[in-house]
Amino acid sequence: MRRHPIGNGICAPRIPRELAALIAALQLKGATTEGLLELQEHEWESLLKFCDPAHLTLPLAQVAVSGFPLWVGERLKKNLADNAARFSRVETTYREVAAALDQAGVEYVVLKGFTQAPDYVSDVRLRMQSDLDLYCRKEMIVRARDALMNIGYQSEQTIDYSRSDHLPTMIRKGDWQWGGNAFDPEMPLSVELHFCLWNETVSKFPVPETDRFWERRIRRSLVGLSFPDLHPIDHLGFMALHILRGLLAGDWIIHHVHEMATFLHRHAKEDAFWRHWKEAHNDSFRALQAIAFFLARCWFCCDIHSDVQSQIEALPPVQTEWLERFAGSALENMFRKNKDSAWLHASLIKAPHKKVAAIWQAIMPLQVRGIPTIDNPAVRTKNRQYNDLRISNKYIRYVLYISDRTIDHLRPIPALVMHGLLLWLSSRQPRKQFHQ
Repeated sequence: MRRHPIGNGICAPRIPRELAALIAALQLKGATTEGLLELQEHEWESLLKFCDPAHLTLPLAQVAVSGFPLWVGERLKKNLADNAARFSRVETTYREVAAALDQAGVEYVVLKGFTQAPDYVSDVRLRMQSDLDLYCRKEMIVRARDALMNIGYQSEQTIDYSRSDHLPTMIRKGDWQWGGNAFDPEMPLSVELHFCLWNETVSKFPVPETDRFWERRIRRSLVGLSFPDLHPIDHLGFMALHILRGLLAGDWIIHHVHEMATFLHRHAKEDAFWRHWKEAHNDSFRALQAIAFFLARCWFCCDIHSDVQSQIEALPPVQTEWLERFAGSALENMFRKNKDSAWLHASLIKAPHKKVAAIWQAIMPLQVRGIPTIDNPAVRTKNRQYNDLRISNKYIRYVLYISDRTIDHLRPIPALVMHGLLLWLSSRQPRKQFHQ
């Protein structure tokens, strides 16, 4: 790994050459495919292996360039065709789930997935979707779960969901088997029933503005589907929160940030939209969204409206400093774990004891919560990719998994302390002008 400038040059994460090349090709302004054309065979193999779990295969397939290896082009064409065919299953699954919830008298809103079209992705068939995300108010969540159980869905029981925003994932048992194709048209969709739009218990700070999303919800029609959706202003707010949630949790957020950049770029000149955004969302909520906006501009060089720019410039100095220094940490985190987001997290929390709790949670080498059971498929994955250890004994494999996870937690702690000191020292210096 070596450093590659990304976006506007503020963040320069240490990431593999092939990912830097892909990000350069996905820039909303000044995109270049030179890096992709220079990739060797093994780098293409590594890139495609990464792109599937990162949800970047379909964006890569839309890069208009000749000169890719023939096998790469054929693979991407098949992925596009499979995903287009797969949308029929998405439609069928949604209609069946919606009918069950309607019959049970459950009101809900669809989150993410096909609702991202056309603002965040141009076509529903160009977005990977493996589940349905539905938000129900808390008083309806049990009724919604029971309605899905009545049509054959069961709650997944091998993962701890105590820090999730949704009930245990619901799946329908069948005879489908994973065959290595992330876009398999026959692969069934799971359902996640969300009981909140922001989890204050986990994040340790509230976002009360999300309570108003429900009253502003709308109904949309798209490619023959009619569904309840968040108001466009709140849809943007939710996606920004989703990116922030993932950033603080150390999740992979790159495809969400790319979609956010696409939205900002397409709406950069729509004064009426951003005027409504300022009226509907208060200062503190817009400040949280500005963190996601910064990442979108930094990673994918998108145009932004002047109101978005002003909101980024209005961020508190400690958050500005963190973004300037560590905005690339989430990219590095996909390959080598780090805990840089802990300092950003602490800056968002008001209560001192909760700030300490957030840092301590990052320092703790291993938490009992969140450890998969011995038979969970996650035990055989690393960085979201299948890891064939050629070890048949599941107990030995589990011990190796726990050991590897412990090392992943311990290794970043010295850097966490050093970066915290660096931020503290920076806060003692006069502020420089924020990068444009």
